[in-house]
Amino acid sequence: MDGPAGDELVGRAALLADVCGWLEQARAGPGRAIVLSGEPGIGKSRLLEAVCSWAAGAGFAVGRGWCSEAGMPAYWPWRRVFAQLAPGLSFGGAAVQPDERPVLLAAVVDALEAAGRERPLLIAIDDVHWADPSSLLLLRTVVDAVPALAAAVVVTVRDDPLLVDAAAREAIAGLPTAVRRLPVPPLEPAAASTLFRRFGGESLPAGTVAGVVGRTGGNPFFITEVARLVAIHGTAAAVVVPPGVREVVQRRIARLPQGCHALLTAAAVATESAPLGPDELDPALLAVVTSTDLPAVLDGLEPAYRGGLLAGDPSGLRFAHALVRETLVEAASLTERGRLHRRVAQALAADDPAAREAVAARAAYHWSRAEGPDAAERAGQWELAAADAAVRTLGFEAAAAHLRKAADSPGVDRVTALLRLGEAQRLSGDLTSAHATFTTAADLAARAGRVADLAAAALGLGGGITGFEVPIADEDQVALLRRAEARLPADDHRMRAAVLARLSVALTGLAGLRERRLLAERAVALADRSGDATVTAASLAALCDASAGPDFVDQRLAAAQRMSALAHDRASTLLARRLALLAHLERGDLAAADAEIAAYHRAAEAAGVALYRWLPEIWRGMRALLRGDLTAAFAHADTAEQIGLRAGSANAALLVFTLRMQAHLTAGSAAEYVEPTREVLAMVQPMGLPLTYLAAPALLLLAAGDRELAQDVLGRYRKTAAEDIERDAEWLEGHWALAELAIRLEDRPAAARLLEVLRPYGKLWAVDGIGGAVFGQIWHQLGALAVQLGRNREAASFLRDAEHGYAEAGAVHLAAQVRELLAGLGSPAPPATPTSTGRIRRDGQFWQFTWREHVSTVPDSKGIRDLAVLLSRPHQPVPAIDLVEAASARSADLGPVLDTRARAAYRARVVELDTEIADAETAADLERAQRLRDERAMLGAELAGAIGLGGRPRTAGDPVDRARKAVTMRLRAALRTVAQADPVLARHLRNAVRTGRTCVYEPDSDVVWRT
Repeated sequence: MDGPAGDELVGRAALLADVCGWLEQARAGPGRAIVLSGEPGIGKSRLLEAVCSWAAGAGFAVGRGWCSEAGMPAYWPWRRVFAQLAPGLSFGGAAVQPDERPVLLAAVVDALEAAGRERPLLIAIDDVHWADPSSLLLLRTVVDAVPALAAAVVVTVRDDPLLVDAAAREAIAGLPTAVRRLPVPPLEPAAASTLFRRFGGESLPAGTVAGVVGRTGGNPFFITEVARLVAIHGTAAAVVVPPGVREVVQRRIARLPQGCHALLTAAAVATESAPLGPDELDPALLAVVTSTDLPAVLDGLEPAYRGGLLAGDPSGLRFAHALVRETLVEAASLTERGRLHRRVAQALAADDPAAREAVAARAAYHWSRAEGPDAAERAGQWELAAADAAVRTLGFEAAAAHLRKAADSPGVDRVTALLRLGEAQRLSGDLTSAHATFTTAADLAARAGRVADLAAAALGLGGGITGFEVPIADEDQVALLRRAEARLPADDHRMRAAVLARLSVALTGLAGLRERRLLAERAVALADRSGDATVTAASLAALCDASAGPDFVDQRLAAAQRMSALAHDRASTLLARRLALLAHLERGDLAAADAEIAAYHRAAEAAGVALYRWLPEIWRGMRALLRGDLTAAFAHADTAEQIGLRAGSANAALLVFTLRMQAHLTAGSAAEYVEPTREVLAMVQPMGLPLTYLAAPALLLLAAGDRELAQDVLGRYRKTAAEDIERDAEWLEGHWALAELAIRLEDRPAAARLLEVLRPYGKLWAVDGIGGAVFGQIWHQLGALAVQLGRNREAASFLRDAEHGYAEAGAVHLAAQVRELLAGLGSPAPPATPTSTGRIRRDGQFWQFTWREHVSTVPDSKGIRDLAVLLSRPHQPVPAIDLVEAASARSADLGPVLDTRARAAYRARVVELDTEIADAETAADLERAQRLRDERAMLGAELAGAIGLGGRPRTAGDPVDRARKAVTMRLRAALRTVAQADPVLARHLRNAVRTGRTCVYEPDSDVVWRT
């Protein structure tokens, strides 16, 4: 076929030069973006073609994409772009994980960055007003990244709000202000006249030309179409300018042979969902639809091609303008359209059964408009298939659109469709709609007695079984989870475990850690019985979440290591490594932490996406701080920020803030970071965060000279009972910062209290969040507090323990800080002659004491062994739990809180209450339901205190408290035994030995005990 003549660009020289000049500047950087806007037919696409042609000749790599009005798969225009710029980039597939859309977005930017290293890039996309939501999201991502790339982005869009979808209009309007908006104006009268004469004839009267130019408003397409009529019918046709160009097109169509007209009408219906570009024809499909062979189709379309209604060549035919196709469709009767849609749908399905997903969206579109009693049901099934295809390519908005239609279709299970719809909405970020959809699905499932679907809906609110971003303090979610738990069969271990694990997390802010740990422990036990690795990993993650804080470090490490062995997906594996890393840091095992950082980094780099790559940079910055390398710490923070921005990670911003805050404190440059700190405080303070969360920002402001927040936080701490400060993930680091505040503000009462509160955790290290900063070993801070209180002997003991811990960990910089504190204590005075000397020696089953020349013998006991430890370390506090471990291989056990019968009775009553609560809710008896919930909460709290890890009976008190009680009883018994043998020694010991969570031997005068 020969193309129509006269296609040269007319009247756009200045506009083209402007755009190409702008593009030339983009070559040298920074990258830039431009939106060409205008009405249909104004010449946006022709201008874009000219820009692409110039760019290709100027050495740019050009990637061109198109958007279509209907039936396009998610990211379609971008697939066309990257087929030309980065053919290796995949937009999903069978192995894709639904939560990895941020991975795809980051991968696109990475691909552009890599491609731009060879030569500058031009990304050109036509008709973005028809782009699917996923493509619009990717457009925003690329536009945000383009200033850092060797690339330019040019897109075209209609400017008529009646012709542009609201979502697309908002997305385009919401592009950054740096994006240039360039309207494509109507042709000037001189250019319009030139264009009209080129197609209508050079000898046309000036009056005729002027009349046409005025009536067409300078729209090149309108001008060209009228000119074609004038060329055929003479100047009389020049006055026939309809309100819209459709009448012009209809006149041209009417001149076609009947067979060509029928082929064009079928093509117009089929190309409503064309996958190859705007209004692209598929002659092979058209041959099936019209029961004609391919050569006959091409021959039959020849008159339309020569008449300018079609453009391109036999390998790529398309309608010359969308209005041509629209006119053809509108001219067909409803019956004819329904028949053609059915034939197109059937032809798509018969084309290649193996490519069902590739045509699913198109088939669903055509079946939804087809004639026949079975059309609606078939449309529903194809909508489900189209949703599957969209999810596999991470097009969650498109999947949601398909699933909304499917849910209302006959022959489709509504509950199942709604569950899938809620998940697609959640993954697309539409959490409000997802919540409403899952709630509706839960109500329908409950009424139908579909317990598994009820549980799935409850889990869906928090992201499914794995669920890393679970809404917390959401009472609706909690009620739904309890409702599901009460109805699930007792032998459905898998779903019960998943529901209990989620309930444990969802209760954050609504229940205490003890109740949440109980739920998580039950979930782990049930998950183990189910044999489902995914549910077990999720349950272990919930257990770690409910076991935050300094009392469960070892348990969390064990859980993380087990998760790592179970995890099969990338996200769970990395989460397990992150949990393990945090536990290693808290234990001061920096070598193990470094190994986890390296393993995490390797996995993140193998993925090749920004989403996973920012966190190792945070950890490297943290390790640089521990080495005292401030330059490297700030550099890693900058790198993490850049990667995090590309990944769209809010967590990255928070961890970068933490790392920089600690770096500025260490560098003595806190004043430089006051404004960012105030911004973060303004964002979080309305949330009513615990004081432990505010201590670190208060410390930075104090270091910068602002005492107000520091004094407020410390004042609140003094007024808050220790048991009212929950030992959560921020407890230890918060108390480290509180200790810093107490020292700098010289608040002795607060310092004394903090010393006693922190004393049991001397061996642990204070770590921020998920490793944003490591502050040091608690022994170190205890030493600083003791110095503040003037207890130098005790301070020296603490600081030497810290110095030893730092030496073992290889924390040279922190060890130097400790040595500086030790030096500040002054040189130890020469030992004074002891006023008293004692001797203690073990002889088999007896101990021999020598005190003031009196020798006594007492039988061996745990209490006597505790006493021997204390006497050997005068003035050095010893944690009670260390005495328990030293005296016996078994920890102190005061017996179970609830005996077996009591626990069984409590559990049975909890099960009864769950059923009664569900019945009361069904009957809308809200008062009774609340009374039953109150009773259940009481029993839950009792059981939480009575059941330990894995469902084992918990002995009375927490480990530290159990040790305190046991050691106190043992020492009292030991002193009674000593009193029988040597009353004078017993009186001295009673005056000098203090018991509690830590125990210490503090005689009034110096005493040396020899062994």
